[in-house]
Amino acid sequence: MRGLLEIKNLNVSFAVDDNHVHILNNVSMDINENEVLAVIGETGCGKSVTGSAILHLLPDNAIVTGNIFFKGQDITKMNDHEFRQLRGQEISSVPQSPSTSLNPLMHVGNQVAECVLEKNSSEADKKKTALKVHEIFSRLGLPRGEDFYENYPCELSGGMCQRVLIAMGVITHPELLIVDEPTKAVDWALRKDVMDVFCELKNDMKCAMLFITHDIAAAKYVADRVAVMYCGEVVEIGPTDSVINQPRHPYTKGLIASMPSKGFNVMNGFMPSFQDLPKGCRFSDRCECSSDICVNEEPESVEISAGHFTKCSIYKNMNVSEIFSHAITS
Repeated sequence: MRGLLEIKNLNVSFAVDDNHVHILNNVSMDINENEVLAVIGETGCGKSVTGSAILHLLPDNAIVTGNIFFKGQDITKMNDHEFRQLRGQEISSVPQSPSTSLNPLMHVGNQVAECVLEKNSSEADKKKTALKVHEIFSRLGLPRGEDFYENYPCELSGGMCQRVLIAMGVITHPELLIVDEPTKAVDWALRKDVMDVFCELKNDMKCAMLFITHDIAAAKYVADRVAVMYCGEVVEIGPTDSVINQPRHPYTKGLIASMPSKGFNVMNGFMPSFQDLPKGCRFSDRCECSSDICVNEEPESVEISAGHFTKCSIYKNMNVSEIFSHAITS
């Protein structure tokens, strides 16, 4: 697979009064063509900020350093006019909340159609686009008749509204789709249906995705690889099966253990404030394995197995055999 998106040492801070609040700290990750990378972690860990940085949708007080390469081009160097040629076309998004993302006074079909129509589109173009919307609705398991096209969001279920948002994201056939918490506003019974839609998008439309979610089960179902974020940092990244079934970072282990299917063993403590971050490892005050080096030194990322990296001082100075032995016994 060829590389599509590469994020290198991305830092994001926000100017608040006379201070800079540092949110993302040297975030690095990549996505290949037709690959789904899930980003998981607690609320407020920086997942959505990462997605917004890619989409150039951060507020004016954001300070961004580092690089984001899309098809080899650094999009952090693009001005808004240049990036608008990509956003909505080659790079698109599915926001997390249908209730706030859909216009309650506009037919859902028209909301999808306006994603591709020009301001002064001809009637022929409008009819052609309407047929395209009907086709996408059908592929997403929605009715394709005029009655559904002319429904308002309030007349649809949460699952249907979520699929309308997906239709808005994919109607331009983007190469990269950034999906933010797609199961958050969906009934528990409809979660699998929504996840099946994203699997179909990957398989049928060959669309790569950054799949932002707190739903670990959804990440396991949809993603090829998983990145785990904690307090603005990527603490573990690797193949989905390896990260979910053999987590190496203490925080990832805590996330997995807190799943209902694993006994709902909730971690102690809370994520620190971005305005009062610890000196060393940001997870040190919650970690049962914490030592002096964790408190005083920021950990380095270590490759545990092929393509599986974790940012933890436990593995510092271990050789390959020692890492393998620790992975088996822990």
